[in-house]
Amino acid sequence: MPQDDQPAKKNKGHVVAFRVDEDSFNEIENRAALAGKMPNDWCRDELLARLAEVVPLTANEELIHAEIVRYGNVLVTFLSMLAKDELTPENAGKLLGYLNLDRKKISTQYFARIAKEMREEGE
Repeated sequence: MPQDDQPAKKNKGHVVAFRVDEDSFNEIENRAALAGKMPNDWCRDELLARLAEVVPLTANEELIHAEIVRYGNVLVTFLSMLAKDELTPENAGKLLGYLNLDRKKISTQYFARIAKEMREEGE
């Protein structure tokens, strides 16, 4: 029975088990020891912490979403200019230039982040 100032513990009725190679297990043991925990407790805590993280989109999904939003913004601007009879070849060229410049910037940032993540995984 829980004490007045502590919440009741949830029943842990499920077991998650998986196998890892020797190198991975050694790394798990090292990280658990640094945290002052047993490997199973450390793994559980890390997994539950990861589940609690709010990560709405993967990196690829973010890139796709950014493309959709960018094309949507250009389409709205294009239609607005067309409705106001402001669409000239010069304005259309500026729109396309903006679209391509923005795409290069976003893709450069995306691939830099992917490269960084790959380097961190290799360490």
